[in-house]
Amino acid sequence: MPETNPVISVIVPVYKAEETLDGCVESILAQTFADFELLLVDDASPDRCPALCDAWAQKDPRIRALHPPKQGPGPSGARNAGLDVARGRWITMVDSDDTVAPDLFATLYGAAERSGAELVICNSCRRLPDGSLQPHPAEQCFAADTLLDEEAFWNAFNTPWISQFTGTAHRLYAAKLFDGVRYPLGMLHEDYYVLPDLIARCGKVQCLAYTGYYVLQHEGSITATARHEVRLAMTRGDIHRAAYFLSRGWYDRAEGALTDAAEFLYRNKAAYDLRKPGHRAEFAAVKAELCRVYDALAAQKGASSLKLRAAALRLGLPVFHGYTRLLAARRA
Repeated sequence: MPETNPVISVIVPVYKAEETLDGCVESILAQTFADFELLLVDDASPDRCPALCDAWAQKDPRIRALHPPKQGPGPSGARNAGLDVARGRWITMVDSDDTVAPDLFATLYGAAERSGAELVICNSCRRLPDGSLQPHPAEQCFAADTLLDEEAFWNAFNTPWISQFTGTAHRLYAAKLFDGVRYPLGMLHEDYYVLPDLIARCGKVQCLAYTGYYVLQHEGSITATARHEVRLAMTRGDIHRAAYFLSRGWYDRAEGALTDAAEFLYRNKAAYDLRKPGHRAEFAAVKAELCRVYDALAAQKGASSLKLRAAALRLGLPVFHGYTRLLAARRA
């Protein structure tokens, strides 16, 4: 008989996680919803993780161990390798140092079936090294089950809910959302960058007042040790989001995202150490993309004020910053 595809594909990028991988996998195998495949994607980890992945694949037929070549820093290449071979109608992702509640998959899938949403997001919770749980502040969590369309999602994006909206885990994606969409290689906060591409394909987003994903808090994480890359990645994400808003004709949203990106670059310029050729080139490339999208916004909206701002931005971040401050002072 032909093999039946699972309902859910679980993708776990694995890199330097030999101390946490077993706990992560055990929490996944303890799910009350059993119709899933688990893809352990060894991201060329230099420790015992490759062998651990193979050992787990021998223990349970639902587990596959993948060993693709590493494609730059960060987990994007591993996530993409998992997406390329996933067979499920739904996709969820778990980080290899995190754990999940036993009813996570059942809760997410049940909500998708009831609401017709293509993306279901639940609350996450911090897990300290001693095993204790530390919830996020109440205002950052979904207090009630909420169904959002595309525009309502972005209305809620710049609220404390952003803590739950960004990330790749504690959510269930319809696999079709990734048709033609992959995570950018070598970029940190790749989830922040790709979010508009996924939301653009969603008719509905279901947010759940349920906490079923536990994020291990520890020193040495990517975001704690690569601040330069994180800053530029977040700015790239803002510019990409602005381009998406522009494609929808949401000019005010696009202008807001671009102004935020420009001001962030201006305020953090000293953090990039532009004496380093690599940093200097990367900073210049991000600024050039910012100018390109701002020019496109000014051309499409046709407002003379936007054209002046675009011209100020091309002259330099200090000029743009000074010009926007002058306009704000005149309006005050």
